[in-house]
Amino acid sequence: MSLWTAGVFLAACGMILMSGTTLWTALRMRAPHVTLLRLPVFTWSAIVTALMVLAAFPALLLALCINVVGRIDPALVSGNGWNIAYEELFWFYGHPVVYVMFFPFVGCVAEALATFTGRRFFGYKGTVLSLLVFAAGSMAVWGHHLFASGQEVNDYFSLTSIFLTIPAGVEYFGFLGTLWGGRIRYTTSMLFALTFIPQFLVGGLTGILVANPAIDYHVNNSYFILGHFHYTLFAGSVFGLFAGFYLWFPKATGIMLNERLGKLHWLLMTIGANVTFIPFFILGYDGMPRWMATYPAGAGWTTLSLISTIGAGIIGASICVFILNLYESARAKVPAGPNPWQGQTLEWATSSPPPPFNFNLDYPVPRVHSYGPLLDARERAEARERAAVARRDGPPAEQAGPPTEQAGPGPGPGRGGREA
Repeated sequence: MSLWTAGVFLAACGMILMSGTTLWTALRMRAPHVTLLRLPVFTWSAIVTALMVLAAFPALLLALCINVVGRIDPALVSGNGWNIAYEELFWFYGHPVVYVMFFPFVGCVAEALATFTGRRFFGYKGTVLSLLVFAAGSMAVWGHHLFASGQEVNDYFSLTSIFLTIPAGVEYFGFLGTLWGGRIRYTTSMLFALTFIPQFLVGGLTGILVANPAIDYHVNNSYFILGHFHYTLFAGSVFGLFAGFYLWFPKATGIMLNERLGKLHWLLMTIGANVTFIPFFILGYDGMPRWMATYPAGAGWTTLSLISTIGAGIIGASICVFILNLYESARAKVPAGPNPWQGQTLEWATSSPPPPFNFNLDYPVPRVHSYGPLLDARERAEARERAAVARRDGPPAEQAGPPTEQAGPGPGPGRGGREA
């Protein structure tokens, strides 16, 4: 246990250092003309993730120090509220760390939706603001994990937890607005991104339920909590992870993944995730507790638990298909080219994989006017092409007037010697 505590302490320190370098890179090492409001949504998701790590992970270090002191001399931390201090510090870290896990995948989904609809991400500024508000609000909700302990002001933590639905709703409006009217291409990345939206919504809505103390008292430490958590961090976040993986794998490696195997991977994982985790809500509401090795045979939980186990096997099969896809794609080595998806952001303006320092003489940094510089360039090219077509075709010919009467012999008056 002492080695475990030391390992977690070092890992947390590493995360703090990594977040510091990520934040510094995004804020101080941007390409020319890339202002903060010209950063991709994914980069903003990385920024708010780094901010949450820097704010929350020091609390974990303090909690681990209490743990170490207790192992050295239990008398030093017995009484005087040290056990409560440990719980508060741990959950002050423990709730934001959930957002640390899934916020980058929200950015992955946003980039996939914009790329495969051919549209700018809808409500960009509102989404950036919602990410920042969500990150700040995540620091004020840790107490809802301790409702059943009786040591929290439940009304406050319930209110702050439910408040997070507002920035989350803004992000969802951004997703749906991007889809509205877009020319959707159903690639593997897009399918994972589309599936992320309703499945992650299930995790968020059940989070509102457990933010209500009256409901939380009933489902506390039950499989309902596991269902909520897994719809957030598997049925949501892992699908966002694969949306980003299939989107950026060609850029990172220079080769394309097999789309047929990718879609089979998506199908199996979608079926497996829902078959596995939907029964958790029913089992938890019926009182099945978590953290138990065996359960009473007559409790009535066997059938749903078996269904859930079958679903887990389907998830395992989907991962096998994914590994097969990696192997087959590495053998085939279908070249990706610089921009196989017609992406909008700056990384698609260079080679696949990128050269050292990302750009070189063959691939110079393009002029950046927005968070979608490549989309800007395509729109300017289309506008020039339309203007060229208009100049080539000229103005439309005027309609001929009604036929004139046949002129008599000789020029009539006022005709200037010319025939009609």
